[in-house]
Amino acid sequence: MSKISAFFERLFRNSLFLKILSVIIAIGIWLYIVNVADPRRSEEYTNVPISFVYEGTVPYNNSLMPLVTSRSFFVNLRVSGPRTSLMNYSKDKISASLNFNSVAAEGIYEVPISISLGDDSLTYEILGSDSITLEFVKKSSTTLRVDVKSSGTFKTGYSVVEQTVSPETITVEGPKSVVDTISFAEVLIDVTNAEKNIVESGDILLLTSDRAYVDRTYLSLSPSQATVSVALQYRKSVKISTSLLNPYGGDETPYATVSYSPSPYLQLQGEEDVLSYIDTYNIGSINLAEVTDSKKTFDFTVQNQSGIEVVSDSKTVTVTVDLGNAETKTFRLSSANLQNASFLNVPEGKVARITDLYKVITLRAQDYTLAEIFPDSFRLSVDLSSVPNENGEYQLKVELPSGVYGGFMNRYYVNVAIEDVQ
Repeated sequence: MSKISAFFERLFRNSLFLKILSVIIAIGIWLYIVNVADPRRSEEYTNVPISFVYEGTVPYNNSLMPLVTSRSFFVNLRVSGPRTSLMNYSKDKISASLNFNSVAAEGIYEVPISISLGDDSLTYEILGSDSITLEFVKKSSTTLRVDVKSSGTFKTGYSVVEQTVSPETITVEGPKSVVDTISFAEVLIDVTNAEKNIVESGDILLLTSDRAYVDRTYLSLSPSQATVSVALQYRKSVKISTSLLNPYGGDETPYATVSYSPSPYLQLQGEEDVLSYIDTYNIGSINLAEVTDSKKTFDFTVQNQSGIEVVSDSKTVTVTVDLGNAETKTFRLSSANLQNASFLNVPEGKVARITDLYKVITLRAQDYTLAEIFPDSFRLSVDLSSVPNENGEYQLKVELPSGVYGGFMNRYYVNVAIEDVQ
């Protein structure tokens, strides 16, 4: 017996043994407290997010929508259960959601909050209201074309040659009472003094038929922004001009009236520093000899020029030439008149003379001009360097006195004898 007592005496004097014994006793006491003295406990969890899954629910399928500006809702809970179950428990394991099954028509509802803890040994108590008050209304949607509205004005002379908006259409969804008032969708861009291409994004605005802005609080847009691309070019409106020519001689421009249809102006496009120097645009020449009556029209297809593009709606211009009261008169030039003709480029050592006995020419001019013209009023000349016609005749150039206006109706040829100087 004395040996046993001595053994225990030595054992209890051993510090290592005492330490081990203390740990064992502590564990025992802890196990007793956890499992016997206090088997249950509670924890509070705040701001637990409530899942707002609405698609596919009863009201969603009945074309109802809740009037909410945010789907972020939270709930506070007290969770109770065995201490061992709560030791490793956290807020992430709590599943909170709204139960919409009782919502079947428009109105205000107390939507209950459903809680799942994921552990059958735990129970919960909602701290505060166990439901959320929501109003439900009829839902509607519409598809609208996106228009572009600009503020300000482009730099003088610049205009839009191409404009695109992306997206071209949007879908708006929300309360039917609001959606039914929407007539326009617009994106606003600032073009003040713009002279270069514009690419700008902005919010899409919704407007009523009388152009009042629509409250978008409960509306959803898909998408909500649009990108506008605007291509600019310098454009200038200039007068049309034509060249009036009579290949047979004379000048009829003072009494010729020219009109243009559909407009006397053309819209040109190009670089500003090029177009700034252009005031008229010549579309071609008109042969006045083809105007056999007092008036005639000519059709021109307007062509672009280097660095200049014609952007008028119509590229065809109808030109009407009106010679007013111009009349024609025939004159008989006698041999004496013809002998007064001058010669150009006569070969050296030669002389030239017209051998025709007479020549009949026709002149078109105003009646008061024709009354003052006589056969000896014309200046006649022949250029011997010109190519004779098939009959060997040289062209006779007939000119009116300076300041007298009219046009000859044909080209005239004469026979010329070229002889040695006597």
